[in-house]
Amino acid sequence: MKKILFTGMFAFAVTASYLYGLASHKYLLQPFPLLLNLKNHLFPGSIGYSDMSSRVPLPCAGIKSRRMMVALAFGQSNSGNHGETLYRPKYPVFNFFNGRCYRAEDPLLGATGDRGSVWSRLGDLLIQRGLYDKVMIIPIGVGSTTIEQWTARGYLHSRIVDAVREAQSNGFTITHLFWVQGGSEKNTSGNEENKKNYKKNFLEMLGSIRSLGVDAPIYVAVSTYNGAGFNRDIQEAQRELAGPKNRIYAGPDNDRLYRDKTNEWEQVHLSNKGLERCTRSWLEAIRRVEGK
Repeated sequence: MKKILFTGMFAFAVTASYLYGLASHKYLLQPFPLLLNLKNHLFPGSIGYSDMSSRVPLPCAGIKSRRMMVALAFGQSNSGNHGETLYRPKYPVFNFFNGRCYRAEDPLLGATGDRGSVWSRLGDLLIQRGLYDKVMIIPIGVGSTTIEQWTARGYLHSRIVDAVREAQSNGFTITHLFWVQGGSEKNTSGNEENKKNYKKNFLEMLGSIRSLGVDAPIYVAVSTYNGAGFNRDIQEAQRELAGPKNRIYAGPDNDRLYRDKTNEWEQVHLSNKGLERCTRSWLEAIRRVEGK
């Protein structure tokens, strides 16, 4: 009788543990977030969407073109695959991931999230409007991250270094840098120290990128919305960073999109409508700088 009781209790414990494990993954219950955070810090290169079961690698040499944009997109979730709807480009838009080239389609390989991206749409729009013949996206964004984590002192900096070096070793010159981040920063208003630290961290990060031989312009989106509101000091810091001296230019004002709730999805991400509007804003930002 005791043996039967023990066996039953053991089976129940195993089943309960298994079911809780599934639930903790789906609903981010402990200990899943702790284990995921530990894994990400130990192996930052493993972060991001990486399901290649339906992707076919292409010869990178055959993709190169004189009028080709090669863009490194990084920052928080809105630089990744966290939008409401998936998109598959109709034009020659490509996704560079782990040293290999693929036809771009959402979710893009390399960034976090398993939904839609603004970059797949932007690639089509840039080609459609005649700015470029081809577009290569290198997406490495990670949701819920701070700017300090992307500096040379942070655990995510190696993602920048690896992406740049892999692109260079395949003969690609990065032509654009797209930065979308700010929602995870300390939320303040009128705190000059917070604003100063953000700009300091950004310039430190950019300096490290420049040391890798990347002279591309960097576009900084105003992106601080975190579901509870906007971060005034970080908004100001992002706007003040823009200037031709360091080839830093103003990207879209993502925060303005969140003033219209129809652009919002999952509280802090973009709906289908928001993705379309954000894409057009990126196009306008690029046109302002390039005069096209």
